Amino acid sequence: MKKSMIGDIIFFMIKYELKKAGSLCEGIMNLYEIIGLLRSPEGCPWDRSQNNKTVTEALIDEAYEYMDGAVKADVASMREEIGDVMINVFMNLRINEEHGDFSPVEALNEVCEKLVRRHPHVFGDMVGRNKEEALGIWNSVKENVEGHVSDSRDFFEHIPSVLPPLETSYEIQKKLRKVGFDWEDAGGVIDKVREELSEVEEAMMENDMDHVEEEIGDLLFSVVNLARFLKVRPNTALFRCNEKVKRRFQKLFDLASERGIPLDREHFREMDGLWEEIKNTELV
Repeated sequence: MKKSMIGDIIFFMIKYELKKAGSLCEGIMNLYEIIGLLRSPEGCPWDRSQNNKTVTEALIDEAYEYMDGAVKADVASMREEIGDVMINVFMNLRINEEHGDFSPVEALNEVCEKLVRRHPHVFGDMVGRNKEEALGIWNSVKENVEGHVSDSRDFFEHIPSVLPPLETSYEIQKKLRKVGFDWEDAGGVIDKVREELSEVEEAMMENDMDHVEEEIGDLLFSVVNLARFLKVRPNTALFRCNEKVKRRFQKLFDLASERGIPLDREHFREMDGLWEEIKNTELV
């Protein structure tokens, strides 16, 4: 560590030389050591100011950025973003260690023990022939061996209150399915979507915006239910749709600029024509 002075303020600079890791263990230790230095009194004021809440918010953002790379099959992006995810995971571990909550080794030991314990069909003599049986074994160990029995007074106790509404709907429906409160086939779910859409239209005719909002919520819940029934994560599907719309409209924007077509309501037909042109080009 060496001193540096700006005006009357003395800064202590950390002398550190990164040695690239040759193994996973070395890489993990490098990252954790750097985070420790950043959090130290001589480290970075911004890093020292972070707490579990702010770091977890950043972790969620980085996870979505990793998903962006995964959806696009962009390996370079995935490699970078998974590293950013690990920064925030390790930052949380460091904060908990500083607070005396638990050490990283304790957290790792606990999760490793849990993985071995909940996979007796892999590390023991039980049989799990498919993913449904494997999940059943996991839940059985969780409840009967570990004692994670649900509070009978709160059916939804394990759904985090901070989940976004789309994910909350998905988790609610998963819980309902576990007790058999679910559709027999996708046809029933599609009929429900149509029914809810019809109720939105009826509410619109009443010109009652509070009722419209309620029915839109029912419609969205039904669409999430359809996604779940078809084994599609609704947030991933919507993410892909958002990216597709952004990509196509950017192309529309570029073409409209080249062809001198204004982007306004009066030129909707021309814009719609460009949109169809772009869609057809992508489908070729």
